[in-house]
Amino acid sequence: MTTDPLNETPRLPGAVAPGGIPVEAFNPLLRSLLTWDLVEREDGGDGGHRWVLTDEVQERLDALVPPPRRESSSLAYLDHWCARCRQQRLTHLIEGRYLCEDCQQTESGTVAAPKPEPKRGHHAHDLLHRRAPQS
Repeated sequence: MTTDPLNETPRLPGAVAPGGIPVEAFNPLLRSLLTWDLVEREDGGDGGHRWVLTDEVQERLDALVPPPRRESSSLAYLDHWCARCRQQRLTHLIEGRYLCEDCQQTESGTVAAPKPEPKRGHHAHDLLHRRAPQS
């Protein structure tokens, strides 16, 4: 019995199997981790071992990838005063209090960089209230 080579699906090697990481891409990454001393070998009690990232790498990863924000299905309120900063801003009802985003971040410990205040445009009423130069 002969098989038709055109209808036969090619068998991929184990290193490039679908869903797996190709060795050609993975090995250089592992070598880099070892070369830069970014991983350490920990011996297990049963004679085995495992590789773990160094503490410095763990801290750097934590800084690069913040923890996921919990999903909230809260409504946004435009006409409420923030219970913390007492400014009328966009707020969310959190644990019975209306809080703006800045105060939410401050209370949760993830303080964001301060946002610049918007520039105030010149309005007609500003021009009317200016004092004329005295001569």
